[in-house]
Amino acid sequence: MSETKKLVLGAMLISISLVLGFTGWGFIPLPLPIAGATIFHIPVILAGIMLGPWYGVMTGCVFGAFAIQQFPMFPWFVLFPARPLIGLVAGFVFMFVSRFDKKKMIAAASAGVLGSFTNSAVTLGLATIFRVFGETLEANLAVVIGAIPVIITEAVLAAVIAPAIFTVWLAYLRKPKAS
Repeated sequence: MSETKKLVLGAMLISISLVLGFTGWGFIPLPLPIAGATIFHIPVILAGIMLGPWYGVMTGCVFGAFAIQQFPMFPWFVLFPARPLIGLVAGFVFMFVSRFDKKKMIAAASAGVLGSFTNSAVTLGLATIFRVFGETLEANLAVVIGAIPVIITEAVLAAVIAPAIFTVWLAYLRKPKAS
């Protein structure tokens, strides 16, 4: 893929992230201590898969900025770090698994799941380390355990949506050009 196409696709995924952030559609409020679920991780994972880890990091930074704005009750150093790592992990997982997966569907699904888990593990891990959900380790771990259904749901969504969009994108790239 040419650098121009990569730049345009990267700009499109960042634009989608901006829409998800400015409209609030990327965040799903929940009556839980974690405050919500997200679909915002999907464009970050797609950037990592389709364009590589560094585009994933850039798209993740947009997600991180909106996470800070959306959840002001949590410190930025708990919210931001996981978001760029989503794209980094998704990109490297995709590159690694692609070597063994000719159709790249398992690679895209694996990248989606591990990118999503990166978001949850790093954010909730930092929240637990810094005791965001209470003064005791037990109180913080109770919140993490209560978030498991949300974590699994987000990972399943990423495992389904990322390969589906990747397949369409791959078909578009392989389409013969009209002359």
